[in-house]
Amino acid sequence: MRFVLIDETLVDKGFWVLVSGIILDRFKKNPVMYWMHQRPSRWDSKDEQMLPIGRWEDIKLETIKGNESITATPVFDEKDDFAVKIKNKVDGNFLRMASAGLRPITVSDEKRYLKSGQTRATLVKSEMIEASIVDIGSNANAVRLYADDGKVIDLSSESENTIIPTLNSKTDMKLLALKLGLKEDATEAEILAKIAELQASEKANKELAENLQNERIAELLKSDVITDENKTSIEKLAKTDFNLAKDTVRILEEKAKEKTEETDEPERLSAAIQRKKLPETKDKKWDEFSDDEKLSLRENKPEEYVKLYKAEFGFEPEIV
Repeated sequence: MRFVLIDETLVDKGFWVLVSGIILDRFKKNPVMYWMHQRPSRWDSKDEQMLPIGRWEDIKLETIKGNESITATPVFDEKDDFAVKIKNKVDGNFLRMASAGLRPITVSDEKRYLKSGQTRATLVKSEMIEASIVDIGSNANAVRLYADDGKVIDLSSESENTIIPTLNSKTDMKLLALKLGLKEDATEAEILAKIAELQASEKANKELAENLQNERIAELLKSDVITDENKTSIEKLAKTDFNLAKDTVRILEEKAKEKTEETDEPERLSAAIQRKKLPETKDKKWDEFSDDEKLSLRENKPEEYVKLYKAEFGFEPEIV
C-alpha cells in the first residue's frame, strides 16, 4: 500500500507546495511516521500517541493524475500496540490518507506560482521533516508546517505574523506603497517612514490652521459688542463655526448702532430746532440781521422779511 504524502493541489489554508522544491535528504535518512503529526515535547513522553508509529520506505517523486507528488510506503512498528491499532485501521481501509510535515524555506506570490482560488503565497522551497497517517489528509486539510526549532507554525487567521503571508496582505502593501507615492516594492520600513512623515506634516498643518483660527477669533472678540456676558458663547461658537460667529457679531453691532441712533435722535432734533429759532425783528433794521437770520425770516416769517426789505430798499422783494 502506497500513500501520497503531498502533491501540488491547494490545501484548505489557501496555498500549495511546489513538490520539486521539497528537500528530502534529511527525511530519507530518518523517514519517521507519526499519527496526526503529534510529536512529543520530550522523548520520555508516556503518551504512546505522541511517539513514532513507524517509518516510510520507497520514498519517490511521481506524477499522479497530472499532479507532481511524493509517495511512500508505510512500515508500522508492530511491537507498539498503538501503532498496530493504526495499522489495522489502514489495512481495513478505514484510514486512507497521509500528510507531510514541512519546514518552510521560501515563499512566492509571483504569478507563475499562483492558482485559481489561492489566498496565500506559494511554498516554493521547503524541507520534509516527517509524514503522518491522518484521518483527514494534508490536501483536504492543511500541510503541517514546522519552524526551525521544531515548533508548529500557526497559519490561522488570528496569527499576526505567519511565514506564508496572505496574498491580500501582500497586495494591500503594494497598493498602499503606490498610494503613498512609493514604488510598489517598497519595504515595510520605507512605508512606515512615509506614513510617519505624512502624519508629522498633517500635525504641523493642523497646528498652523489652529493658530490662524485663534488669531481670527481673537480679532473678532475685539468688537465693542463683546461683553463679559457673551464673550464665552461667541468664542465657543467661533471655534465650531467661525462664519456664523462673525455674522452674529455683525448683527449685534448693527443693533447697537440702531440703539445709539435712537438715543441721539432727541438731541439732534433739539439742535435743529435751535438752529431754526427765529430772530426778533422789533426795533431792528436790515443791516442788523445776519445772512442766516435773513434767510430764516424769509422762510418762516415772510411778512416780516418783506417789511424789513422794503424799508431798506424801497420796494418789496419777490418771494417764490
